[in-house]
Amino acid sequence: MGGKLRRFLEGAAALGTAALVAACLVWRAQTWAGEKGAGALLFAAGLGVEEASPSPVPEKEAEPVPTPAQDGVAPYPQISLPQVQSTPDPNRDYAPVEETVIAGGQQVGDFTVKDTTGSGTDLLAELEAPSPVEIQGDGSVEVLLYHTHTSEAYSQDFTGFYYTDMATRTEDPEQSVVAVGEEIRRVLESYGIGTVHDTTVNDTLYNGSYARSWETLQRNLEAYPTIQVTVDIHRDSMTTEDGVKYKPTVEIGGEKAAQIMFLAGCDADGSWGDFPLWRENLRLILRLQQTAARLYPGLARPMSFSNSKYNMNATTGSVLVEVGTEVNTVAEARHSGELIGEILANTLLEGV
Repeated sequence: MGGKLRRFLEGAAALGTAALVAACLVWRAQTWAGEKGAGALLFAAGLGVEEASPSPVPEKEAEPVPTPAQDGVAPYPQISLPQVQSTPDPNRDYAPVEETVIAGGQQVGDFTVKDTTGSGTDLLAELEAPSPVEIQGDGSVEVLLYHTHTSEAYSQDFTGFYYTDMATRTEDPEQSVVAVGEEIRRVLESYGIGTVHDTTVNDTLYNGSYARSWETLQRNLEAYPTIQVTVDIHRDSMTTEDGVKYKPTVEIGGEKAAQIMFLAGCDADGSWGDFPLWRENLRLILRLQQTAARLYPGLARPMSFSNSKYNMNATTGSVLVEVGTEVNTVAEARHSGELIGEILANTLLEGV
C-alpha cells in the first residue's frame, strides 16, 4: 500500500502545481493523438470495445453491423456507484484522478480537429459548404437524442482518487449519460426545437450495442419522419498504464463542466459501402465544433475525424458526442449537457 499511497500523493502534488499541469497538457494531447491506445496511455472511448479491454481491436472490426449476431456475453451485474469519501479506504486499491484540459490538434478556423483519416479532406472547405440540415423550429420533432451505451456512468463527486474496482456503469438514469440527454432535450425544447429523448438501454449486453441502437434509430425515424438530426450521447474514459484516470474539466460561467468531444466518421475510399453521405455529417459536426469554440472556448476537445461509422450512416445529420469521463461528476456532465443544448440550438437555428 506504501507504493500506492506514494503514487497518490505524487498525483495530488501534480494537481496542485498549475505550472506543471500546463506544461504537460501539450505532451498529453500529442500522446493521445499519436498512440491510439498503445504505449503510455490506454485510451478507451467506450465506442466499439469494452472499457476495460487492454488491447482494443481495430476500429472497423470493433463496430458491429446492424445485426444481433454478437449478443453472447453475460449481462452487466446489478451495480451502484461508490459513496463519496474524502480519504481513501486503506483496505481497497485506489489510484489518482487528475483533473486536466485536453487541447491540441489541427487548426481549422478558430477550432481544432484530430484528423486520423489520411483522406486529405479539406476541412475548411467542408465547414463553408452548405449544410443539408434545415431545422424549422416550429415544434415538430426534428432532433432525436439516444444512447448506444446507455449505462455509462459518472462519479458523484471529485475526491482526487478512485477505487480500482469502481463501477463505471449504472442502471440509474440520474447518474448516467441519460441525465446529460435530459439537459440537452430541455434546452432544445426551450428554443422550440421538437426533440425526442429515447432512453432505451442498448447495452445490457455490451456486444451488439450498436446493432440495438441501430434498431432504436430506425424505430424513431419511422415514428417521426421529420427528424433531421440524431445525437448519440456517450461518456469517455482515459487511464494511463500507471492507473491514473484523467478528468477533462473546464470552467464555464463560473461552474465546472466536463469537456466534450464531437466525432465525425469518414468513408473517403468507399470501404464501408453504405456511408456515401459522410461529408454531410461532417459539415454539421464541423459547424457544431465552431459554435462551441465561439460560445464556450475550451469546452470542446479537438473534434475527432476518423475512418469510422458508428451508425452515422442513418441520416445526413448524425452526431456522436462524448461527455467527460467516468471520473467527471454528474453535475459537471449535466452542465455540459446544458451547454451542448445551446450549441445545437444556436447551430441548427442559424438562418431560420
